Amino acid sequence: MFTQRKKRLAALGLGVVTLTGLGLTARRALSSDHADTPQIAAAPGTDISDVFIFPSATNPNNVVLAVCVSPLIGPGASRFFDPSVLYQFKIDNSGDNIEDLVIQARFEGDGASQQVRIAGPAAPKMTGTGSQLISPYVTAGAFGATFTPTPGMTVFAGQREDPFFFDLEQFFTILPDRKTPLDPAALPSGQNPHAPQATTWRAPGVAKDFLAGFNVLSIVVEVPRSQLRGAGDGKISLWCTTSK
Repeated sequence: MFTQRKKRLAALGLGVVTLTGLGLTARRALSSDHADTPQIAAAPGTDISDVFIFPSATNPNNVVLAVCVSPLIGPGASRFFDPSVLYQFKIDNSGDNIEDLVIQARFEGDGASQQVRIAGPAAPKMTGTGSQLISPYVTAGAFGATFTPTPGMTVFAGQREDPFFFDLEQFFTILPDRKTPLDPAALPSGQNPHAPQATTWRAPGVAKDFLAGFNVLSIVVEVPRSQLRGAGDGKISLWCTTSK
């Protein structure tokens, strides 16, 4: 179900997927987000860094949904899901940008013995910014292990390498008005320390991946595409939320 993949220069933020026959195409919104504010950094369990949707590599009838949260887990460190947070995949299959289905994940306990429970895909009890638990929540699976909560569905929830590639050093040379590790004193005399020192990203093979060695917490769900289809034109939109 899960295979090692090369890091992406841009990650899938919102996917619109065409579910027609065995063909699947995606119109992608490219974005990633890591600890944008001190408040989010202080509560990493609610911090969504990336959302992905893609065809199953092993079953053409399935689609894989993935959300990465709690970014910037340092090399050799361990972190676990926040039991007070409700993690949700929200799926629109009617084209009105309102969720028609949700898949919810909740966690019990902490540490290596943490358990995950899954509900859905099912119609939400509330839409928009409000959230309410759906039912039933099926038999729990173990943190870091693949399990099958319902026939046809496979789930993994655990720690994985951050899939996002980001050359932070070059970012700060393009936008030096951000907090930067580069020393303004090193700039030529009289040069504005807030003026861009570069206008483009570095070439592949030269760019440096700031996130190399950092991990995230990932929830990955593989499900038959037939369970996500609606009565419309076969397209689905996916987004994810975290709720306290």
